[in-house]
Amino acid sequence: MRSVKEKLYMNVFISKNAELFHKAIEDIWISEQIWKVTPNNAVWHCTQAVEKILKGYLKCTGKNYEHGHELIALLEDVEVYTTLTPDTVRYIHFLNRYSTGLRYKHMTSDPTADDAKLAIERAKCILSEFNNLATVKEHIQEAKEVHKKALGKLND
Repeated sequence: MRSVKEKLYMNVFISKNAELFHKAIEDIWISEQIWKVTPNNAVWHCTQAVEKILKGYLKCTGKNYEHGHELIALLEDVEVYTTLTPDTVRYIHFLNRYSTGLRYKHMTSDPTADDAKLAIERAKCILSEFNNLATVKEHIQEAKEVHKKALGKLND
């Protein structure tokens, strides 16, 4: 019998602590598939990935977080407990401008394919930095393995 701390995803079990990281990895993967065709959606998925990475960190470290979508507020919550590189902080600020602007059309123009490609690169860098944090590394690794297994099942 599986633990209540796990859930079944595409016939693969994943721990609750890895779940948000897995969803972040999926968002980045989706962005990589669609960035040329629909850059707007690709960038939005990148902002979603970063939101899930930040919330995943807070969850794994036992910290409370709001269920809002404001990346800067989440970043401030994370920075109380760990120090991130200046590049990661800058990348989160870069992606934050898209987090609500895309959904609610507060932006003067939609992102281009180049913007989407840059957003993907930055989301991957943010995930990579969190993967280097001992408190969440094992959960991100588990999420990557589940993603790989799930993709294999899609190709069966």
